[in-house]
This record gives sequence, structure tokens and C-alpha cells, in this order.
Amino acid sequence: MKKAYLDTNIFLIFLEEEISNSELVIEAANEGLFIPVVSFHTFKEIMHNIKSRYSKDTASWMRTLIWTVQGLNIVSKEEINSIGDRYRELVDDEDDLPHINAYSALKCSYFVTTNRRLTQMKINRIVNFISPRDFLLELDLEVLDNKDGI
Repeated sequence: MKKAYLDTNIFLIFLEEEISNSELVIEAANEGLFIPVVSFHTFKEIMHNIKSRYSKDTASWMRTLIWTVQGLNIVSKEEINSIGDRYRELVDDEDDLPHINAYSALKCSYFVTTNRRLTQMKINRIVNFISPRDFLLELDLEVLDNKDGI
């Protein structure tokens, strides 16, 4: 079964857009169509982002939503740290490195993201970046034709 790392932006888009391909990716995970992966760093980023723009209740709701995703694998801080700086030279933004390490630690097949800057870094030679739209197509699911495939 395909294993996909879900970047922070997938959950933020789910929160902000009424309906999106990111939401359909989360629904596909809940249907057991792939193995979803996030990291402790994902939770940290999402909570920081949501608490700065929304209420604590919204942050709590999102944390619960993520924890209840069917078959979710969570990469621990220790697993991320075990990779060390192996990919540091290939990643321009320090905040992206824990996500790359988590993807690597669980040997994911896909890294689902809308972060174009990340997908254009040198790390793209090693990491299989894919948009939510293209990932849904990879799963043979219908997609929404909206801006940037989010």
C-alpha cells in the first residue's frame, strides 16, 4: 500500500477552503486508500499557525481531526533526529528539514504538498513530491479542478 507524508499545508488548506483536493486526500486516508504519515513537527507547525489566526477551539478541533485520521503514522522527534543533517545541503529552509527527515524515516513513497518552493529545492532529486490533485489521480480518484490543484 502507498505510504504518503502529508505536509502541514494539506491540513491548513483543509481548514481554510470549503472543499479542496487537500480535503479529498484526507478523506482518501480515512477510507484506507493509502497509509498517511505526519510528524510531531507537523502538529507543532499546525498548532502554532492556527492559534495565531483562529481560536483555541479551532486548534483543538484540528488536532483531534489529525489524530483520528484512519491508519495515521506519526514520526517521533527521535526518529526525525536519527536522520540528522543527512539532507541539510539539499534543503534551503531549516523548517522543512524535519518533514524531509520524517518522510525518509518512514520510507514514504510520496510527499504530498502545495509548497512549490520546497518542491524546487535540490531535495526533489530524492523526495517524490506530489500535489494533492496529482496524488488523488495516482490513487485513481476524482479531483477538483481548482487553483494550483490544492
